Amino acid sequence: MPIHNLGYREWHGELQATSSRWQVVAGIGIRSAWQSAWLRRMMFFAWVPGLVMGFMIFIYEQSAKQGSDTQDMMSAVAMALVTHESPDILFRRIQQERLVTGSRPSMGAERHLFWSALLQILFRRSQPFLLIPIVAVIAPPMISQDFRSRAFLLYFSRPLTKVQYIIGKAATVGLYLLCVTMFPALLLYFVGVLLSPDISVLYATWDLPLRVILTSLLIVIPCTMLALMLSSLTVESRYASFAWFAIWIFGHLTYVVIRGVASPGDSSIVQSVSLFETFNDLSSWILDPRLGVAQMETRFMLLGVLTAVCTAVLYRRVSAPMQV
Repeated sequence: MPIHNLGYREWHGELQATSSRWQVVAGIGIRSAWQSAWLRRMMFFAWVPGLVMGFMIFIYEQSAKQGSDTQDMMSAVAMALVTHESPDILFRRIQQERLVTGSRPSMGAERHLFWSALLQILFRRSQPFLLIPIVAVIAPPMISQDFRSRAFLLYFSRPLTKVQYIIGKAATVGLYLLCVTMFPALLLYFVGVLLSPDISVLYATWDLPLRVILTSLLIVIPCTMLALMLSSLTVESRYASFAWFAIWIFGHLTYVVIRGVASPGDSSIVQSVSLFETFNDLSSWILDPRLGVAQMETRFMLLGVLTAVCTAVLYRRVSAPMQV
């Protein structure tokens, strides 16, 4: 059978911008990761706390409208989950402050404090325990499997740069992490707005969505680059998974061990040993600066150095197979 029209042929499909090539890599990674049944289960549980806390906002707003003591009890419970103090002690403290001052704080200030406390619970209690295993499912195979199967030869045989390849991989991990951090928190906020008795709640809490977005990005970006760097250092994804869990577990254990012997002035340095404590302090400080977390510049410096080092190592590892 004869073969006709050998050589290059004119492309009649739709042309796309070169800046969108990373989206192909991201799309492949997102669809591949979603095939995991464990990932789908964890993503479902990541959204449940936002709905439950939305019901707490409904109770709080209704009690505030009626002027009952239930509002103070709800505030005490929320703050207890953040500060680890007893709800009864916090409740009596709130009542005593109102007896001393003879008046109640403005409803807007109380509402902002309660809503920010619920968001801190979401970022500090429920979501980290889902974020860590979700990254362990998604990130370790992303680059290590490309090295093992030589798939990078197929990627870079196309007009795809190494930066676009890294952005595509990072977008895959980042999207799922945003589905665990930012999207449930925004869901909690909008559920609270819908369940509030009037629209004045927007005037008191308009800044919380912006704080949620900033907090989520400061958590997602370092975690994404760290996980991808670990994936690029080995061709066996299980080693990258072990390293990911080891950083979180042994870092927190080290923090617990040295916390008792460290001086009070070294608290920020000690807490920086644990990523868990670092992200807790960061989320608390951004969502409610009145908590007074000291020496936040140490945490920001740590995350900046961590992100820069991981990005540099990742770029070098991705470039290494293409060097002759």
